[in-house]
Order: sequence, then C-alpha cells, then structure tokens
Amino acid sequence: MPTILSFTTDVEWANAGDTVTVMWASEGATRAVMTKLLPTGQLSSTYWDVATSGSMEVMIPAEESNWVSLMLYVENAAGKNAMATATVRLYCPWSWFFVPPPEDVCPTEPLISAAAEQQFERGTMIWVGAEDAIYVVYRIGGVPAHWQRFQDQWDESQPAEDPALVPPEGLQQPIRGFGLIWRERSGVRDGLGWALEGEQAFTTIVQRTTRFKYNAWYLLARDDQVWYLGPEGSHWARIVPEGFTLTP
Repeated sequence: MPTILSFTTDVEWANAGDTVTVMWASEGATRAVMTKLLPTGQLSSTYWDVATSGSMEVMIPAEESNWVSLMLYVENAAGKNAMATATVRLYCPWSWFFVPPPEDVCPTEPLISAAAEQQFERGTMIWVGAEDAIYVVYRIGGVPAHWQRFQDQWDESQPAEDPALVPPEGLQQPIRGFGLIWRERSGVRDGLGWALEGEQAFTTIVQRTTRFKYNAWYLLARDDQVWYLGPEGSHWARIVPEGFTLTP
C-alpha cells in the first residue's frame, strides 16, 4: 500500500498571482499526480504528472479568492492508491466596508452608489443606481422573510405612477422604478402592501461574498445599519455594525 508521508506548501497564506512551492514525499508508490481542486471540491482539469517525492512551483491564478487547494494522488504497481490535500489561504484584495467582518470569506470590491429606500406596510424597497437594481425585502407577520432583486427598467418615457390606483388614507403608491416593479412584478404589491412614505435618497455601499455559489449580499442602509441578504433570496436581517472602514 503506498503512503504519503507529507504534502505541504512553503507558505500558509499568499496573494492571488503569487507562486508557491509545493513539497511532498511518499513511499511505496510508482506513480504520482497532483491536481488543483475546484471550489466545489471536485477535481479540475489542471493536473501534473509528478515524481513520487519532490517539489514544484505552482502559480496561483489571479482570479482566485479565499483559498487554493491541491490534491496529491499516488499509486503503486498493484493499483493501490493514497491521496492527500494541501491548502493555501489567500489574502483578500478588498476589506469589508464595515466591522466586524461578517464572514470568514473575501468580499467583492466595495461599490459606492447613489441609492434610495422606501418603507412599505410589509417590507422595504432599495434602489442601487450603480447596479440599475432594485432590492425588495419582505416581512411576514412582522418577521423578516425572503428578498428579491430586479433590474430597474423604468425611464423618463414611462408614467411615474398609475392614477387608477388610489391608496388608503395616509399611505402612498410608489413611483418611478419602485412603482413599476410594485405594479408589474407578480407578488410584489401583495407582498409589500402600500408605501408608508416617499422615497428617501442616500448613498449606499454594496458588497457580496465570493463563494463559488450561494453568496450573500451586504448593503449599507440609510440609517447606517447594514442589510444582510442571504443566499438565493432565502432570508434577510439587519446588522448593527461597530464601525465602518469606508465612508460613503
């Protein structure tokens, strides 16, 4: 039975684009292959036939984030095999815009943008101008529920509102981009109810996690709290940060 005695890198942390040295030793093996693992843990198409013991320099692709994992596979003449993995953590090129950092994962580059929020009977709409996007967060029974993200498709050639829709006293019909989504997207109007106030302009910061999939979004709210929008529109929450690393 072949045995992998060691499989290590010369550094625990590196930057994307760096070259690291990988070292390994085995006994009882007649063949060895080293491969890069995908973020999902699956084998990638990048592999090298290597000596059963030795070292090699590996360049970390510039587009990588969070970590890079390699796997060593050794085999003997009888087809018996052994495997081991080595991981290099990657420094984040960007910091989260608020502290403490919300997750042990790198964020995207912070996007500072003109924004607006509008409160509704059962939720909130958030416009992020730099993305041409509108986020809709819902409350059910006063408790945070799911959220959705839409492209803002309203322009000045379209009506700002529908005069046939008359809100109850003390409530409002949303206008412009909020109004278009509210009127025409299935479930939005019924989910949110009427607006409690007009749109409130502010400046936001947007970042998301950089996982292979199931990423979360973080948006600076107009009251200096942070909207946490969970993966795949599943849930949301409000975070009260200790401070900020960027000034919008």
